Amino acid sequence: MEEVHLWRGSAEQRALRSRSGNLSRFAYFNQQLDYPDWRGKAVLDFGGNIGGLLRGSNGAIRPEDYYCADVLQEAMTEGRRSFPQAHWIHFNRYNCSFNPEGVKDLPIPDMGIEFGMILAYSVFTHTTRDEMNELVGQLQTRLAPGGALAFTFIDPHYTTWPETYNGNNLKWRLERAHETNPSVDIEGLLERSKGAAWCALVDGRELYINSNGDWSNDAQTQACMTYNVFFTVDFLQREFPQAAIRPPVNGEMHHCCIIRRKT
Repeated sequence: MEEVHLWRGSAEQRALRSRSGNLSRFAYFNQQLDYPDWRGKAVLDFGGNIGGLLRGSNGAIRPEDYYCADVLQEAMTEGRRSFPQAHWIHFNRYNCSFNPEGVKDLPIPDMGIEFGMILAYSVFTHTTRDEMNELVGQLQTRLAPGGALAFTFIDPHYTTWPETYNGNNLKWRLERAHETNPSVDIEGLLERSKGAAWCALVDGRELYINSNGDWSNDAQTQACMTYNVFFTVDFLQREFPQAAIRPPVNGEMHHCCIIRRKT
C-alpha cells in the first residue's frame, strides 16, 4: 500500500495511518549530508507529512526551528497537534494523487525566513518533471548562505537490494501494483522501460516513457490514485549539474540530490 492510500484510500486503509510515519527520514538525511550540526538551523521539511523528520531527530531539530509544508491539510492538523511549537503550512497546490482539489501552479508561500536545511523526501517521486524543476528553483531561493537543499529520487534501473532481490526499482513497484491488480503486465512494462531516462507510472499500470503522462485536474485524472515518477542518476545530474548525487543509504531505494548555496 502506498502513502496516498492512508489519506485518500478506503476507510480500512485510512485507519492504518496511526501506524505510519517515516521516522527514518532524519537518519537518512543526516547521513547523506555528512552528519551536519543541526543546532540553531531553520529546517524546512517540504512535503513533510505529519513531521516524521522532526519526530525522528531525537531532539537534534528543535520544534521552534522546524517548518513543515505539505499539500495534505489533514497531515498539517495532525502534526500541529503533536508539536504546537513547530510551524505547519498547508501548501494547497494541486497534485493529481495527493491533492486533486488543490490550486494548479501555486507558488511556495513566503515563510519570512531563510533555511539552513531544506529537505524533501519522496516529493518529486510524485510530481511531473516540470513541476520538480519549478519547485526546486523556488526552494533554492529560500536557502540561507551556506544552506543545503536535499531531495530524493528513485532510479528505475537501479537494483537497491542485490543481496536479497534481483530486480530493479521499477520492477519492485510493478510487483507491488500486481498484488492488487493482476492485470499489470510486469514484463511488458519493464521491456518498454529499457533505456528510459525517466518515466511515470500511473495507477501502477500505465507507463509513460520520458513523459509525464496525464496530469491535469480534469475528470479523467481525478481517478488517478497513484502517480510515481522515476529518474535515472544521469538524467538528474543533467537536470541539476551543480548538484551532488549520492546513492541510497540505510536500506532505502532513494538516491539523494544535494544542492548547496555558497556563502
